[in-house]
Amino acid sequence: MLREARWTDNDVQAKRALFRGLPFMRTKYAARRPALKAGSVCKNQITAPLKRSRRSIAAFTLAEIVVCIAIVAMLFGGIITTYMQGAYRAEWAGYNLAAQALAMQQIEQAKSAVWDADHNEFTNLVRQSGAILDLPISGTNRVYATNYVSVMQCQISSGPDLFVQMVKVDTVWPYVRKDRILYFTNTVADYYAPDK
Repeated sequence: MLREARWTDNDVQAKRALFRGLPFMRTKYAARRPALKAGSVCKNQITAPLKRSRRSIAAFTLAEIVVCIAIVAMLFGGIITTYMQGAYRAEWAGYNLAAQALAMQQIEQAKSAVWDADHNEFTNLVRQSGAILDLPISGTNRVYATNYVSVMQCQISSGPDLFVQMVKVDTVWPYVRKDRILYFTNTVADYYAPDK
């Protein structure tokens, strides 16, 4: 049968004195503050009612919350609208650049045409052609554009008769925004002198 260990006050005090003497064996008792004696508490602290100012417990009113939510909604609405407008402008700039490159291809074809006293290849240029804009393609989102080429012979001098060929390329391309199709035109023109 186990004997129940009984500690007397002297044993507890001796044990505490032993732990105080060994700094590496301190327990949680060493970190505790001594408790206040019952007589040391001020009567005013016990009997005084808890007083809080009305200002310290006041919160936001419903009107203030509604105004705050309205300001935040307008702020985020403006940010999202600006972001969407920037995305539309970036898309339009990509279409515009691709259409300009398509018009320049036609101008480069005109540069390779031969024109001298015996032969004029400017009359053989294709006057209207369709092509796909050089944009990223995923599935069926191809964008078709149309090139309209006009060739005109212009006289620049009458002393000796001097003529040049003016080649003008109009590239018409569509841009879809908000379920509407808007058509834009890129125009490039160049002059060519006869080969000698």
